[in-house]
Amino acid sequence: MVERPTSKAAKPTLQAEDLSICFVNTVAWRLREPNEERLGSPSALLEWLGRNGLAQPHDLRLLRGAWTAQPGEAAKAYEMAIQLRESIYTLFIACIARSRPPSSALAFLTRVLWHQPSGLRLEWERDRMSWHLGRTNLDPLDLLRPIALSAADLVTGSRTHKIRQCQDDRGCGWLFVDESRVQNRRWCSMGDCGNRAKARRHRERIRAVRE
Repeated sequence: MVERPTSKAAKPTLQAEDLSICFVNTVAWRLREPNEERLGSPSALLEWLGRNGLAQPHDLRLLRGAWTAQPGEAAKAYEMAIQLRESIYTLFIACIARSRPPSSALAFLTRVLWHQPSGLRLEWERDRMSWHLGRTNLDPLDLLRPIALSAADLVTGSRTHKIRQCQDDRGCGWLFVDESRVQNRRWCSMGDCGNRAKARRHRERIRAVRE
């Protein structure tokens, strides 16, 4: 499988965003060419899923071993994950634009949600609920279901109108849910894109005064 490129200057990870938003934002600088792929391989996908609590270490070890032995299955699961990510992105952008989304994006999200009975379950562990895969049938698609559930909740729930895309002029393209009181958030992060925009406006004001 061809590895997707990752630049050396990586953008910081967004914190406290919905799971599906975080997954979509594994593409950085989405609105410019080239963008930056954060899930460059099946191994990177497993690492991301583990960091975000979608699989336990034991499950990840089993999947990693199975994918090493069957690279074709790894490639299939990886491409499905990327397709889900891009379908969710398409749906979120449609929500922002208040426009009808492509039927293919809706169909794929529905497929991930309901295509077959799932072995995925919630268990109480270490004072919190966590996702666990079925022990007898490790279906990689089950790893993606919590992401699909998060996306479905966003596009059908009361916060749909709060989905935003960063307005950074460099082509950031990251998405976020605007929970600000006056609903005027423009940047994925004030510590990154927001501060840069403020600094640019400050330089422009100084330049205008001097001229």
